[in-house]
Amino acid sequence: MFKLHKIFILSLFIALFSCAKDNDFEQPPTARTVLVYMAADNNLYQNAIKDIEEMEKAILPANVHLLIYLDAANENFPQIFEIKNGSRVSVKQYEPQNSVSGKVLQQIITDVVSAFPAQSYGLVLWSHGTGWLPAGWYEDITQQEIQRSFGKEKTYEMEIAELANSLPLKFDFILFDACLMSNIETLYQLRKKADIIIASPTEILVAGFPYTEVAPLLFSENYAQIAQAYMNYYKSQTGILQSASIAIINTQELENLSAILKNSNVTFPTDKSTIQKYDTRANTVYYDLQDYLEHSANDNIAAIKQQIARTIIYRDYTPYFLNDLPLEKSCGISIFVFPYENDFLENQYKMLDWYRDTELLCR
Repeated sequence: MFKLHKIFILSLFIALFSCAKDNDFEQPPTARTVLVYMAADNNLYQNAIKDIEEMEKAILPANVHLLIYLDAANENFPQIFEIKNGSRVSVKQYEPQNSVSGKVLQQIITDVVSAFPAQSYGLVLWSHGTGWLPAGWYEDITQQEIQRSFGKEKTYEMEIAELANSLPLKFDFILFDACLMSNIETLYQLRKKADIIIASPTEILVAGFPYTEVAPLLFSENYAQIAQAYMNYYKSQTGILQSASIAIINTQELENLSAILKNSNVTFPTDKSTIQKYDTRANTVYYDLQDYLEHSANDNIAAIKQQIARTIIYRDYTPYFLNDLPLEKSCGISIFVFPYENDFLENQYKMLDWYRDTELLCR
């Protein structure tokens, strides 16, 4: 009897010790965990390193976790690390992988949420990016590739529908440090994946967000401070570097916007020359959502503008982008306007939630 009792106590001790050892990677719940997902296995890798160095200088609040997933062209392997006490702490390493794959994105988020549970979560998507267009699509007129997807790794890109399907939870916010992502098609596709989306309807210069100032603000509920810090940085620049725009979107209002547009009589304008545009290319495809609709003959423009105002809770911009693109009519969200007939492109567009709910195919 005595020997059995000793064996039971010993077995219990081993079991408890083993559980503690297995869970060393896991952390107790915190106020917020933010993941910065850097798909930088491309020509932006040096900018990724610079931004990480800026984050290391940031003074972060207590009881939070700032995690970085970095897949960069000059790194031997992708890895997760935490910004902690002004330095990087390695968390997990991975074999080389395609980080603009939805499967990989989903796995990284799952690993972070499992290891760093929190009351709320934020996601920063950092890479190339320009909206909804299908990966590998080429513009016929200029023969230049216009990538309208998130991320770039060699010949791979992540289309917006795949991005939305890959997010395994609803975030408190998603911030795009990537060009042209405040388009209605992308925002609407992600409406159930975040309460707040922070993005730019224009391109973003390679300096990106000023992370020494922005990183602490990622753990606040005052998202306007993030946008203000971004705009303050670019408004302090001179010349061509004074180029930026930003919008904060309340995703809960997006379906109300789609419902109003579905029930409005919209006739698309034939002359788009005076409408606010966001592309710096000669063959523009992204126009300002509100300005485009104001130039359209419809019976409900007042209600549409009121709903756009409820949807965009903050917006700001410099007077010009790259010196030659005025932004004075920017509402903060763009809409795709077909430059010419293209059956493949139209069929892809019709697969988006935005088209399914509005049946708008702008020309």
